[in-house]
This record gives sequence, structure tokens and C-alpha cells, in this order.
Amino acid sequence: MVKPFKKVLAPVYFDESSHASIEYAAHFAERNGGTVYLLHVVPTDEPHLLRDVYRPGEGGGANTEWAEKVSRERLEKMAAENLKGVRCEILTRVDADAAKGILEERAKVNADVVSMSTHGRTGLSRLVLRSVAERVIRESPCPVLTAQRKVEVSRQRPFQSILCPLDLDRGRLTSLRYAAALAKTNEAAIHLLHIVPTENLLLRRDVYGKAAEGDNLVQAERVARQTLLEIAAGELAGLQHDVHVHVSDDPARTILEMERDLRSDLLVMVTEGIGGLIHLIVGSVTETVIREGQCPVLAVRQEM
Repeated sequence: MVKPFKKVLAPVYFDESSHASIEYAAHFAERNGGTVYLLHVVPTDEPHLLRDVYRPGEGGGANTEWAEKVSRERLEKMAAENLKGVRCEILTRVDADAAKGILEERAKVNADVVSMSTHGRTGLSRLVLRSVAERVIRESPCPVLTAQRKVEVSRQRPFQSILCPLDLDRGRLTSLRYAAALAKTNEAAIHLLHIVPTENLLLRRDVYGKAAEGDNLVQAERVARQTLLEIAAGELAGLQHDVHVHVSDDPARTILEMERDLRSDLLVMVTEGIGGLIHLIVGSVTETVIREGQCPVLAVRQEM
């Protein structure tokens, strides 16, 4: 059973990239009667403290106390402009490690989801946001939604087409259950996707049944489609859905192509695999999709 997103942590970088992630945060809080926690982590290094957003000329230069004061004022203004009618709390902290600061604040408020941006406007902010977001995704025990700045958000119904890539292990369906919960509240369609690998080592997994014995891609594809249909029948009753099976040696590229073809406005993916090689592949695919995808990605840690 997945938890509704009532406590939503929304880290803000003070870049135009923050708009979409705040809109998604507001949507979650509105739908679930929850609270958005707007957070800014003030850096301690001089180059970042001298950003114009902190008005360093008024505070005597690289001054963390002044920067935190300015940050709180900016967060309050953002809340007034973007979170009307939504319960909101303002959080600031000073920390040399932005990812650590976000993760520790997430634990303090016991957030159900983190909504943050991965793409800044400039080269520096883009690199900073990407590295911070990737670490938060890897270490957060709760789902993390990442959004690009260019995404246009309809707060009332932001998710209408949800793409959910799945492994075929029936005991590992956490991402699908989050997708189903969001589809139910948004009246969205779910597209289940399984990618049959071409590598013999991966194809020989038990999930493909007899196909594993002879590296039979045709049989593996047939087994995958039937398994997806059975999973959908058990997990998505009453929801609009379909299934897609592709054979590919590049799962990330295939997911990105499906995202474009289906015009998906949300991807729901796990951040880890079963273990060993599968764990590395799943984590790598998810990070690639987050970096290169056009729509937001909800990264979910698989419940054990």
C-alpha cells in the first residue's frame, strides 16, 4: 500500500527551474489535503553566496546570515505567488552540502515525496542541480519527483498519460502501485512497458520462463506480454491502461522514445534493481532517463 503525498518537500534553487517542481508540489498537497514545505539550502562557499539572488551588495558580500534572511523572504514571496490556497511552511538552513541538507530536512518533516528540479538555466546551476538531485534520488527513502524547467504544468490535472517501465518480478511492483494511485486521482491512462534485453545473461533470468533456456527473444517477448497483462489485471482494475513490450539493447533510449511517442507527462520508475548487475543497470537507466527525458520522473525506491 502506497502512502498519499501529504507532506511534500520542495527544495528551491531560486532559478526559473523551480516553477514546475513547485506546481507539482502544490498539486500533490491540494489533492491530499497536505502541506508543501518550501526549502532553500543556503551554500557556504563564496562563489555561490555572491549570486545576485542573495543581494550580497546589501549584506556585505558573502554573508550566510544575510543570505538566509534573504532566502526566507524570497520563499515567502514564492509561497504567496504560487501556493495560494495550499498549506505551506518555509524552511531554510545553511549547509555546505545541499543534498545532505535536503535529505536531513526530508527526515525532519517526514516527507512523503520530494519535488525538485534537475535543470537550471545556466551551466553552473544545471550541473549543481543535476548532481544534487541524483544524490537525493539515490539516498531518499521516499519517492522523488524531478521536473525540468520547460515543463508546463496544469495543477488541476498534470498527469494524463503515465508511462511505467516494469521488470517482470511480481514481488517488485512498488512503482506500478504509485503510478496506479496517481492515475486514479488524475483520471490518467497508464502505459506499462517492459523491455526484453538482448544480452544473454539478462535474458536467462527466470522471469522469461523457457525462453531463458535457449536465449529465445521471440518467446521471451511473448512471456513478457502475457506477464504484463496478468499484472495489469491484478493491479490496474478499473483504470485505463495498456501494455507495451519491446526488445532492445538500450533500455534508456527505448524508454525515452516511448515517452515521446506516447506524449507521456509522467514517468514512474524504480531507482534500484534486484541486486548485483540488475541493480546497476536499473539505477543507470533511471538516471539517464531523468537527465534526458522531457517529462517529470517519479523515482521510487523498491520496497523489500
